[in-house]
Amino acid sequence: MKIAIPTSDGIRISSNIQRIKGFKVFEILQGKIVDELYVSNIKTSEPNIPVGENGNPDAINENVGHSILSGIEDCQIVIANGLGKKMFEELVKAQKEVYITEATNVRGAINHFIRQTLKNHPEIA
Repeated sequence: MKIAIPTSDGIRISSNIQRIKGFKVFEILQGKIVDELYVSNIKTSEPNIPVGENGNPDAINENVGHSILSGIEDCQIVIANGLGKKMFEELVKAQKEVYITEATNVRGAINHFIRQTLKNHPEIA
């Protein structure tokens, strides 16, 4: 299974997923990390990303969500410590299992997940 954690520096979990530089992605097999990499976000300020009819801001948010998710399409799980409701719904719609944690350290969160001690707080999404 692959797990994505939003981070800008690879160390701390970013609390604002829409402003992150990328994701630390871990591949877990039989309770062990077998691979890890950093996946950068696609730039959302590119002029070729449509913003919808009449510059509709909802369309902008939707495009931001899609560009963020494009780098983690093959991940089944996202661990974050802060999401807006819209981004949470976007991840669920993309069939991602979402864990909202109070953890702030990427390595600590993934280790807790592997040990099945990661506390999930979906109510703070």
